[in-house]
Amino acid sequence: MRFFQYLLKIDRRIIYIVVGLLVMLPLIKPLGLGVNSGPRAQTLFKAIDQVPAGKTILISVDFDPSSMPELYPMLAAVMRHAFAKDLKVLLCGLWITGAGLADKAVTEIPPEFGKKYGEDVVFLGWKAGVDAVILGMGENIKNVYPVDYYGKSLDSLPMMNTVKQLRDIPIMFAISAGTPGYQDWLLYAQSRYGMRVGAGLTAVSAADAYPFLQSGQLTGMLAGMKGGAEYEVLVQKAGYSKTYMPAVAAMDSQSLAHIVIMILVIIGNIAYFVTRKRGA
Repeated sequence: MRFFQYLLKIDRRIIYIVVGLLVMLPLIKPLGLGVNSGPRAQTLFKAIDQVPAGKTILISVDFDPSSMPELYPMLAAVMRHAFAKDLKVLLCGLWITGAGLADKAVTEIPPEFGKKYGEDVVFLGWKAGVDAVILGMGENIKNVYPVDYYGKSLDSLPMMNTVKQLRDIPIMFAISAGTPGYQDWLLYAQSRYGMRVGAGLTAVSAADAYPFLQSGQLTGMLAGMKGGAEYEVLVQKAGYSKTYMPAVAAMDSQSLAHIVIMILVIIGNIAYFVTRKRGA
């Protein structure tokens, strides 16, 4: 009886400390609690995995810092996958707010695989226009982007000698937090130039993309933090990377917090009914 009474009187600060510790632990060392890759992530992974070595994939960074926790892990995981497969990565963006995030990825990730800027990765930067930009890239990338994000002429970058238009790129990955985003790439790049398009979306936007998946217009999709975690797991299972997995860590943290809350609710209810019954 006293034990159950004690449970009902636990100081809430103790609960906050326990939950806080369990939230922080996976962020330091991911546990991989039940992160299984679904068919949408596997479809995208297989599509990129089947691209022949030496070819180029395109990544459009169409999100901002507020969406970074959900979408940046997708960007990092896909880039690591591409470099591990000896693919080249071309980045651009329809959101000006995504330029700094793409620059961060271009600066940090290629050195992990010994890749060099201009030879293995190029960041075109941002241009206004959306449809005009995509259609222009379909005809001639250098006409739209004479220089890259860093002011270097595309003619001086060896990688761009073999990538002149969208038809030279077998697949692209649009990471979108809204509009413009993956739908613009479907509308202009796929419908006109036959480009395969995969999408990485925030969790709240994923429902709108399912019709495009069912119609076959989208080649796979990563949805929210879970989608990023699924792709990170696929990359690690394939032996392509052993680096820290931020999306998996965040999912572990969230899962542990939910488990603790559920346990506390169950214990609280048991203690309440036991003490009430004995009191009566």
